[in-house]
Parts: sequence; C-alpha cells; structure tokens
Amino acid sequence: MAEYRERRTDRRGQENPIWLAVLSDLMTNLMLFFLVLYGFTRQPDDVRKTMTSALSDRFKGKQIDKKLINAEKAVKKIEEEETAARINNLVKDKGLQEFTQVEISEKYVKITLKTPILFTPGSASLKEEAMTSLKEVAKAIRPLPNSVIVEGHTDNVPISAGIYQSNWELSVARAYSVIDFLTNMGVKPERFIAAGYGEFKPVTDNGTEEGRMQNRRIEINVVR
Repeated sequence: MAEYRERRTDRRGQENPIWLAVLSDLMTNLMLFFLVLYGFTRQPDDVRKTMTSALSDRFKGKQIDKKLINAEKAVKKIEEEETAARINNLVKDKGLQEFTQVEISEKYVKITLKTPILFTPGSASLKEEAMTSLKEVAKAIRPLPNSVIVEGHTDNVPISAGIYQSNWELSVARAYSVIDFLTNMGVKPERFIAAGYGEFKPVTDNGTEEGRMQNRRIEINVVR
C-alpha cells in the first residue's frame, strides 16, 4: 500500500497542468510591461513628452487617413452620379430614350445601348450615327479613373451569313468595336474589359421581335 501511494505521488509530481503554463506566460508579460513602464518613468521630461507626442500623432494620423479615404469615396460617388446625370441629359437632348438607358446601382453606372442605334444586323462595324452618341459617352467617362466593362449581347436568332460563326463571336466583336472607338476618343485603354455573352444573358423573352430587340444591346458598365 505504501508503495502504491509513493507511485501516485511521483506521477502527480510529473504532471504539468495547462493553467500553470498560461499563468507563467501571463506573469512574464506583466513583468515586461512593468519594466517598460518603469523605464519610461526614468526618462527625462523632454524625452517623455517627445515619446507621448509621437504616439498621439501616430494614432491621430490613422483617424485622419480614414477620414480622407471616406471623403475621397464620397467625392468619387458624386462624380459618378454627375456622369450618369450628364449622359441622361444627353440621351434626352438627342431624343435617344428609346435606344439608351442609364442606371445607377451599388456596383455600376450602367449605360445600355440597343444595337439598332449602333450596328446593322450581323455586323460589328459602328454606324455613323452611333459615333456621335459614343463621343459624348467618352467625354463623360474620360475624367473618371474607374474600370469600364463593355458587354456585347445578342438575341437567340442563329447567324446565317457573314464572317461570324456564332452570336457569341458577334457579341465579342461588337464589344471590342465600342472599346476601340472609346479609346480613340481618349479614354485610357487599360481601364477596359471586353466581354461577349451572345444570347446567353437576355433581359427579356426572345419570343417576340420587341423582346429580341431589347436583348440585342451593348452595356457599358462603369465600375463603382
């Protein structure tokens, strides 16, 4: 029996509870903290003031930086909304409401142009009358730094003639034609992303001619 108690005592002595390790770390950190405080109090007055001022300026600077970032975002949103309003006014002045729509969402300022105003059927070459409208679009978005996604969309009627093998190819070519024109008007090319979706992202049913006309479109998305 005495031998059993001795073994239990030895085993308990070898245990290392987790709370003991945590307590040791805590005491070590507290000791270091008080040593730093003690060292700080031993500094001359002018050194202490300099250190205090530096720390204060550092944290104030973070708050100022945050306010500046928020202000820049607010100004950017105002510029985006003014751009959308400018394009809307252009659409009204030119009587293009039937073919052009401007929308603002959390992600984009979206300018939707229906293809009858831009292209002839099966073609990716811009019409002369389209260039006048796109010049104004270029003028409106040129000052902004935002990225611009230009999307081409078609209806679901298969292509029967011409150089393009599918609506997908045609939609990409049309998006590229718009980007090419806008860059020639001074919008920086690195801002653009071209996308072609063919007939795969319709906004309405392709069962009627009116629906197909709405689905044949170019979307110029100014990323917010």
